[in-house]
Amino acid sequence: MTDDESSYRRMWASVIIQALIDATSEPKTPSAKVHKVQARAWLTAEVGTTAQNFDEVCLAANIEPSRVRTFFKSYDGPPLTLHILSRMRDAVLKERPNANNHGYDTDS
Repeated sequence: MTDDESSYRRMWASVIIQALIDATSEPKTPSAKVHKVQARAWLTAEVGTTAQNFDEVCLAANIEPSRVRTFFKSYDGPPLTLHILSRMRDAVLKERPNANNHGYDTDS
């Protein structure tokens, strides 16, 4: 994997991380409340354009979309922070097995 490909994956992973942080936050402002609602909708949608967008972002980050959805739907802890997510990295953001450098399954 080149440095550019690695940077590209990290960028898209950061979008997922921020959505998880926003979705589990305790918002204090009206705009933070909107971000929470939007993040929760993005993480849980399973059909339609929103779900497709989520899947594409996960694939660009080389992360299995269902793994993130399952984690989020079952998460019942304190608001997530970057520190907490970095400690839980393998449970949430594990790279997809059998994927090539473009984020597509090589076994299909």
